[in-house]
Amino acid sequence: MTTFTMPLEEIDKDDVQRCGGKGANLGELTQIGARVPPGYCVVADALPQLLRSNRLDGPIAQVVGRLDFGDLNSLEVATAEIRGMIAAARIPSDLETEIGDRYRALISDANRYVAVRSSVAVKDSPISSFPGMMDTYHYVLGEDELLEKIRECWASLWTARAAFARHRQDIAQDRGLIAPVIQLMVNADTAGVLFTAHPITHDTTEIVIESNWGLGESVVSGRSMNDFFVLDKETLGIKERRIARKNVMVTMDHGRGFGRLEQPVPPAQASEPTLSEAQLAELARTSVGIENHFGFNVDMEWAYQDGVLFILQARRVRHVAEK
Repeated sequence: MTTFTMPLEEIDKDDVQRCGGKGANLGELTQIGARVPPGYCVVADALPQLLRSNRLDGPIAQVVGRLDFGDLNSLEVATAEIRGMIAAARIPSDLETEIGDRYRALISDANRYVAVRSSVAVKDSPISSFPGMMDTYHYVLGEDELLEKIRECWASLWTARAAFARHRQDIAQDRGLIAPVIQLMVNADTAGVLFTAHPITHDTTEIVIESNWGLGESVVSGRSMNDFFVLDKETLGIKERRIARKNVMVTMDHGRGFGRLEQPVPPAQASEPTLSEAQLAELARTSVGIENHFGFNVDMEWAYQDGVLFILQARRVRHVAEK
């Protein structure tokens, strides 16, 4: 019987073709004992199965055949048409059952929320990342909502930006796939990004950390002022510290009871540091261990919940020479 899902603990870095770059890296991190939120991957083969069962291969190919990468408005309209087809598609019953079984085994009364993260795969290619181009959904509640977000996750493969990126890299449009990763939601008190090489100077002896209250989405998107730290990679000493007046944070939408909400940072928190020195040291030590395992400088997304560190992503830092 075809299996369309894999738990993270059964995935490793060699599963890029099946689980995409993010899924493969999260599986590898789980294998080496990093604290990764538990979850599973809906493998890349599930999307072609969805298209076949809904007889969408032909209609999508027709739209792809008339994509005009020299006309942004036309490209937006055409890719929106494809997204609409996928978002409205019915998930095959065997795939829906498998996704639901994994979901029910994952959640508990203590945490009923999950995140749905995009993980990019390209058929017969080592390319496994188009950072920032695919969608992630937070505080997803219930099986119906989960299935809807998985469809939207698949559909996000067809933003105009993603289609143009494939075109620019000379990747055939039908070779792009998404393997959604479903993980227990980390209700982050503070979160952010970390680089084990300075993203501006490319200094590989420094660790750079940016952080904000709530989910790391506000940091990754650049929608908020963030705290900024530079640490020495060898000593873990703090070389630079800039505490910003944070203006925006992303949390759960408590009014609806699910989903995310962008809101102002409470005045009492706005100018307070989001990380303690002990947390900065823990982040630095953890990132160095991950860097040593992978053998290259890493760009890491992380979150703290109730003082516990979770690793949400680790990938190669772009534009820095391999170790």
